[in-house]
Amino acid sequence: MTAHQSDTTENGFVRYLKRKWLAILLVVLLLIVAIQNGVGNDQATIFLLWTQLTIPTWLLVLVVFLIGGIVGWVFARNRAARRARR
Repeated sequence: MTAHQSDTTENGFVRYLKRKWLAILLVVLLLIVAIQNGVGNDQATIFLLWTQLTIPTWLLVLVVFLIGGIVGWVFARNRAARRARR
Protein backbone atom coordinates (compact mmCIF):
# COMPACT_ATOMS: atom_id res chain seq x y z
CA MET A 1 0.00 0.00 0.00
CA THR A 2 1.40 3.37 -0.97
CA ALA A 3 1.21 6.56 1.03
CA HIS A 4 -1.40 7.91 -1.41
CA GLN A 5 -3.74 4.94 -0.81
CA SER A 6 -3.40 5.31 2.95
CA ASP A 7 -4.17 9.03 2.69
CA THR A 8 -7.27 8.34 0.60
CA THR A 9 -8.56 5.82 3.14
CA GLU A 10 -7.98 8.25 5.98
CA ASN A 11 -9.78 11.01 4.13
CA GLY A 12 -12.73 8.68 3.55
CA PHE A 13 -12.89 7.91 7.26
CA VAL A 14 -12.65 11.59 8.17
CA ARG A 15 -15.42 12.39 5.67
CA TYR A 16 -17.56 9.65 7.22
CA LEU A 17 -17.06 11.14 10.70
CA LYS A 18 -17.88 14.63 9.44
CA ARG A 19 -21.15 13.40 7.95
CA LYS A 20 -22.17 11.17 10.85
CA TRP A 21 -20.92 13.11 13.91
CA LEU A 22 -24.40 14.03 15.09
CA ALA A 23 -25.69 10.46 14.83
CA ILE A 24 -22.63 9.16 16.70
CA LEU A 25 -23.10 11.77 19.42
CA LEU A 26 -26.80 10.90 19.80
CA VAL A 27 -26.07 7.19 20.10
CA VAL A 28 -23.44 7.87 22.78
CA LEU A 29 -25.89 10.07 24.69
CA LEU A 30 -28.57 7.39 24.36
CA LEU A 31 -26.25 4.80 25.83
CA ILE A 32 -25.33 7.08 28.72
CA VAL A 33 -28.99 7.76 29.55
CA ALA A 34 -29.95 4.09 29.20
CA ILE A 35 -27.09 2.93 31.43
CA GLN A 36 -27.81 5.57 34.06
CA ASN A 37 -31.48 4.57 34.13
CA GLY A 38 -30.60 0.88 34.14
CA VAL A 39 -28.53 1.19 37.31
CA GLY A 40 -31.53 2.14 39.42
CA ASN A 41 -34.78 0.28 39.68
CA ASP A 42 -36.79 3.07 38.07
CA GLN A 43 -40.07 2.13 36.45
CA ALA A 44 -41.99 4.15 33.87
CA THR A 45 -45.77 3.95 33.61
CA ILE A 46 -47.21 4.37 30.13
CA PHE A 47 -50.91 4.80 29.48
CA LEU A 48 -51.71 3.18 26.15
CA LEU A 49 -55.35 3.46 25.10
CA TRP A 50 -57.24 1.63 27.87
CA THR A 51 -54.23 -0.21 29.34
CA GLN A 52 -51.40 0.77 31.61
CA LEU A 53 -47.86 -0.56 31.07
CA THR A 54 -45.08 -0.44 33.64
CA ILE A 55 -41.63 -1.00 32.15
CA PRO A 56 -38.07 -0.16 33.19
CA THR A 57 -37.05 3.37 32.24
CA TRP A 58 -34.00 2.19 30.30
CA LEU A 59 -36.24 0.02 28.13
CA LEU A 60 -38.52 2.98 27.45
CA VAL A 61 -35.52 5.05 26.37
CA LEU A 62 -34.38 2.32 23.96
CA VAL A 63 -37.88 1.81 22.55
CA VAL A 64 -38.30 5.54 21.89
CA PHE A 65 -34.87 5.61 20.22
CA LEU A 66 -35.78 2.66 17.98
CA ILE A 67 -39.11 4.22 17.02
CA GLY A 68 -37.34 7.48 16.14
CA GLY A 69 -34.77 5.60 14.07
CA ILE A 70 -37.45 3.74 12.14
CA VAL A 71 -39.42 6.92 11.46
CA GLY A 72 -36.25 8.70 10.29
CA TRP A 73 -35.37 5.79 8.03
CA VAL A 74 -38.85 5.78 6.46
CA PHE A 75 -38.73 9.55 5.84
CA ALA A 76 -35.26 9.28 4.28
CA ARG A 77 -36.39 6.41 2.06
CA ASN A 78 -39.46 8.35 0.92
CA ARG A 79 -37.35 11.44 0.19
CA ALA A 80 -34.93 9.34 -1.88
CA ALA A 81 -37.83 7.80 -3.81
CA ARG A 82 -39.26 11.25 -4.57
CA ARG A 83 -35.89 12.47 -5.84
CA ALA A 84 -35.51 9.38 -8.02
CA ARG A 85 -38.88 10.05 -9.67
CA ARG A 86 -37.87 13.57 -10.72
